[in-house]
Amino acid sequence: MSRHFDIIPVKTSRAAKAMLAKNKPDMVVMDLLLEDGASFGVLEDLRRAHANAAMPVVVFSRIDNLEDIEQVLSMGVSGYFVKGKDTINDVHNLLLSLHHS
Repeated sequence: MSRHFDIIPVKTSRAAKAMLAKNKPDMVVMDLLLEDGASFGVLEDLRRAHANAAMPVVVFSRIDNLEDIEQVLSMGVSGYFVKGKDTINDVHNLLLSLHHS
């Protein structure tokens, strides 16, 4: 069985907000550190939008500060992974489980 996924990479919070305004993705995988700064605002905007409230969001970031992680988890993300501690395989396995549920 073949699956097709479109991946839309963005490097800035501004580009992420523009992409989300134009597209309705099934899932978002994001870093909290984008070229123009922390992307907490993108996550807040995403969760505030009623249509996107249930969309799975997975964070894979270098930020490993417990307070920041707790803040992000309280925003309803499906998973939080720390680069250098968790592996891309951990992220991949969560994405597969979210896709099949």
